[in-house]
Amino acid sequence: MIFQENKKKLSELITLTHIGENDSIRVDAHNNFLQLLNHTLSLKKSYLYSFNDIEYLSVLQPKNRKFKIFTWFLPLKSGSVEYFGIIQKCKKNGKKCEIYYLQEKLDVNNNHLYAELQTEDWYGCLYYEIIPVKFGKETYYTLLGWDGNDAITTKKIIDVLYIPKKKHPVFGADIFKNTQYRMVIEYSSQYPISLKYDKDLEYIVFDHLEPMDGMSTNNFSIYATNLSYDILKKTENGWELEENIYLNNTK
Repeated sequence: MIFQENKKKLSELITLTHIGENDSIRVDAHNNFLQLLNHTLSLKKSYLYSFNDIEYLSVLQPKNRKFKIFTWFLPLKSGSVEYFGIIQKCKKNGKKCEIYYLQEKLDVNNNHLYAELQTEDWYGCLYYEIIPVKFGKETYYTLLGWDGNDAITTKKIIDVLYIPKKKHPVFGADIFKNTQYRMVIEYSSQYPISLKYDKDLEYIVFDHLEPMDGMSTNNFSIYATNLSYDILKKTENGWELEENIYLNNTK
């Protein structure tokens, strides 16, 4: 009963962070939302509760139920966006839980593609899909995320969450067969792209991008799809990139 009441209030508060008339209202609602979410996650067996029907809140959990990852964002009237996240790691029965807060401190760029990142040094995004994969003896959780970035460009992010035994979770892993620990796809905000996992093919599929003038490399404000696709193909040793290919019925 308490959880249902809390969930209703959480839904009201996070909605207010998006529709509040000014930033003061939105920030105040967010502070109350975060306080109530922390309290709710501290309740006995909170890990067994479902938060999936709260709009604006993304909650992902792998089939092995080793953790949940919560992400959400606070849009301000200025156009800027602040991201927040929590990893709740528990036993399957909901006992012995640990909470890790994702603290947005980085603006992810090429400098962050080749290293592990700690939860307190997060770049901020909204994760919308989780893909558990096993390479060797280790299980990695590939995450697909969205970052609204700004009015000019948007980013889609392919990252990896790794949960070492008796250690803190870390983001990033050398499983992309190109020494990268994550991938960032930046493109013009005027031209949305698709990034998703195809369970049947075991591919991560996304639109192939190129500058619209054909030559302005790294000017992502004019990057758009050329109607072909790039894929990350699951292999024995990691994700292998294949670029600029054509797939049927994939969008």
